[in-house]
This record gives sequence, structure tokens and C-alpha cells, in this order.
Amino acid sequence: MSDSLSKNYVENRASGIMAIGSPGAGPTDADGLDDWRRQDRMAIRDAAALSSYLPLSGKAGKDIERARLRFRMKITPYYLGLANPEDPECPIMKMAIPDIRELTIHPDELEDPTGDENPELGNLPVPRLVHRYPDRALLLPTARCGTYCRHCFRRRLAGRADHNATQFELSAALRYIRTHTGIREAILSGGDPLMMSDESLLSLLERIRKIPHVRTLRIHTRMPVVNPFRITDELARGLSRLSPLWLVLQVNHPREITPIARKHWRRLTDSGIPLLNQSVLLKGVNDHTDTLRELGWGLIESGIRPYYLHHPDLAKGTGHFRVAVQKGVHLLRELQGTLPGYAIPQYVLDTPGGHGKVPLQYPYLKEKSSGEYQVEPPCGGQIAYTDTAPSSM
Repeated sequence: MSDSLSKNYVENRASGIMAIGSPGAGPTDADGLDDWRRQDRMAIRDAAALSSYLPLSGKAGKDIERARLRFRMKITPYYLGLANPEDPECPIMKMAIPDIRELTIHPDELEDPTGDENPELGNLPVPRLVHRYPDRALLLPTARCGTYCRHCFRRRLAGRADHNATQFELSAALRYIRTHTGIREAILSGGDPLMMSDESLLSLLERIRKIPHVRTLRIHTRMPVVNPFRITDELARGLSRLSPLWLVLQVNHPREITPIARKHWRRLTDSGIPLLNQSVLLKGVNDHTDTLRELGWGLIESGIRPYYLHHPDLAKGTGHFRVAVQKGVHLLRELQGTLPGYAIPQYVLDTPGGHGKVPLQYPYLKEKSSGEYQVEPPCGGQIAYTDTAPSSM
């Protein structure tokens, strides 16, 4: 790697941003790189563009292009600036750059791994609206994304214009929510809802807010991680007017928690918007206790509550990210007692076919006989516990 590229990597790590232009250039105010739309316009979308910033062999470039044709590529300059070109195990590169292994489809992998469109369950009563749980509805207003994560479970629709909701579809979805009074929460996902303009996003949320039985709103987004400049003061103020509203990020690795990201996330928390995080357990990215522990500390230090750690879904072409369930269970066991309880996410499996999420839990409590248990404390070992309360089961 050239000295200028190496120097640029060190500068990028310090500032959390990557300049458009020559690989040795540093960001300036004139670059306008703190404008989220420019970050999006200048995103790297093919191997030729990527080769301007990372050293690629001819074979590596061809492999990236082959994988990109299966599932598109998009990396903001900011996010690429978090990568370490000298590290073949770089977690940022693994999550963002197409991998030839994505062309390997395993027999158990599914086009729709979470069963959003499972006709047997009727989870999709109207287009762009998933109603899996009685009290929640998931609206997919856009298929546009700020980046195309290589582990994406909705890769069948991400980035496809024909999956953007029309105004007619949005009206039908709101009509459905309005007539189903058991729905207490409306969730926006996608794609990424923060790829919508402020006007479109806030207008949609305001229409939902007017439905009397909808008590809370939620937005699932990766934009504050891959393009944190999207969190402007104007957007934060607009969202704060729609409280109670929760915003859920997807931070998978401590390297994604940068000073620039924290600065923009703080605009949300300072506006009274609570932040949650849903990570995905990914082989070679965060499947290590130390990484998950540092991620937990980094999140709560940033004012973000770890919510879920997802077992990777059976999406086509993502087998190289898959971790054994038992490894995930034991990773969470190793975190117990080494992090505050509110910094430990719940490890969950989104069951294939659309049947919902289930917690994957370590068996701390084992019944030996009626009312007699063996309990495993965080420090290890076994402690006897007698349940003296009468059984109510």
C-alpha cells in the first residue's frame, strides 16, 4: 500500500471521514462531505471506483464485480474511511464490500428468510405492510438504502425501485392500520426510511400519529451508522415533535462508533428521542466476547441501549457470516457479569417462515426436583436454590 494511502487511513480513522478525490487528500469544509446527500451521491458502487481507495488485485476486482451483480454495492466515503486496507480481516470491509462467497447458495437459504411474504401466515395483508404480531405493524415505505450490507436479509428487495411504496400503497397501508385497532405501534423499516426526504418521512409519520390507537412510532435505520450526517438538526427537531418515537440503529462493531457518529446521534438524544440498537452476530466481524463487550460499552457510552443481537438469518448468499447457535449462546453467557445488565442485548432468532422472534437463552436455571434448582451465577459454579413459593402452574 502506498505511503499516501496509509497516511490517509490513519487520518480517516482519527476523523471518521474519507475525502472525495485523491486517496491522499484530507477532508475540507469545501468538500461538503458533511452533507448526507453528497455522501450518498459519491458512494462507491463498483470495483473500479473502489480501486481508487483500496489496493485491489485484478482477481479481487473481478470477484467483487461478480458478487456485485448478484447483490448491488454502495459504500459511502465516510463508511469506507473506517476500513483498514492493510487488514484482510477488517470488519468494515467484510460488511460493505461484495464477497465472491455470496455466489454460494446453501440448500437451507431462503429468498425471504423472515417470511414477510409467507402466504400461509398472511403476514403481508396489503403491499408494503407486514403484520406479524397482533400489536405491531411494519411498514416498508422505501427500498432505498444508505449502504448494501453484505449480510442483508431483505436483499431480494433492497435497492430495487419497483419495491418503493407508491402513494396508493401507503394510503392502503394506513387504512389497514386505521381499521385494525389492536395495532399499538407502527414501525418504519425498508430499505431505510431515512433515505426519504425530511418532508416525505415526517409527513408519513404525522399521518400515522393521527391514528388514535397507535401509541408509539419506531424507525429502523442504518443511516446514522453509514452516513451519520443524515441526522441534521432539522430532522431531529421534526422527529422530536412526533414523540413517543423510538429510533433503532444497527451498530455491529465498535469501529462504527466514531466521534462524528456520536456527535450526530447526540442530536437525537438531546431532542428527547430514545435510541436502541439491533446488532447482527456475524462470523469474522463480531463473534468474539471482547468485541461484543466493547460494543456494549461503546453503545451505552453513546446513550444507546443494546436491544437485540440477531442470530444471522438464512438469507441467500450469506452463509459465510453464519455462526453456530451454541456459540452465540455462550458468547452472551461470557458477557454476563462483565457488563451492566442494560448493556447486554437479548440474543434472538427470527424464525424462518415468518413465525416471529424467539430468545436464545443460556440455561442458568436447572430444576433438579420439585422446587429444587441449581443456579449458575456469573462467576461460574453451581448454587443450590429452593423455591419456597407455592406453584401456580
